[in-house]
Amino acid sequence: MGDGVVYPSVFVVDGQQHGVPFVPPMRRKRRMCWHSQFFLACLVILALAGVATEGYFLIRFQKELEKATSQVAEEAAAISEKSIQDRKLHTEKPAAHVLGAAFTTSGNGSLQWEHSKDWAFLHDIGYQGGSLVCIKPGYYYIYSKIHLMAQSCSQQGQSSVIYHGIYKKTPRYVEEMKLVENLILYCDEKDSGFWRQNSFLGGIFHLEEEEQIYVKVSQRQMLQIRDGTRSYFGTFMI
Repeated sequence: MGDGVVYPSVFVVDGQQHGVPFVPPMRRKRRMCWHSQFFLACLVILALAGVATEGYFLIRFQKELEKATSQVAEEAAAISEKSIQDRKLHTEKPAAHVLGAAFTTSGNGSLQWEHSKDWAFLHDIGYQGGSLVCIKPGYYYIYSKIHLMAQSCSQQGQSSVIYHGIYKKTPRYVEEMKLVENLILYCDEKDSGFWRQNSFLGGIFHLEEEEQIYVKVSQRQMLQIRDGTRSYFGTFMI
């Protein structure tokens, strides 16, 4: 053969690699991208589910809060209304408080009182000749306080007793009824000089319409008025 002959190229094929598939690089990239998108979609779904759950609980909490606020407001309104009714009930109950006056006596010997000045008042209770007159029947707390004072004892070495009592007069009986009474020992042997004493009476009694209650004291000259703070008389329905 001469030097001008051209030989064809020779390719060597490795026979040991038969059966191995050839995977193009682009398919691997697409498969990896699909997995990433699926993972991101799951994360987004979980996030949306969390937001939805949180919104549900927030809405439920808001409804419960509104319900509790409404109940508190209703209870407060009920308490306020009950308090107003109780105050009205108390103001509607009869009551009276009269103060020591000149301490003259009426025909039955009861003390006279000041019933329209200073802090004296009459509410659904009448006043007649030193007596408080019942208008509404019921149970009443009746009280009386007197202050007694003497510069010196008139009876040396001897003792006397001062009577302080609350009485009731009813149209159904002729005679008066003694409700409560206190006996004050005056000028005993231990104290024969300047003398003073207080006497307080109080009790719960049932009064009917038109019944009268009044106060009697045996020695009126020893009573001290002093702007109505030392001697007074009153009642109120319970």
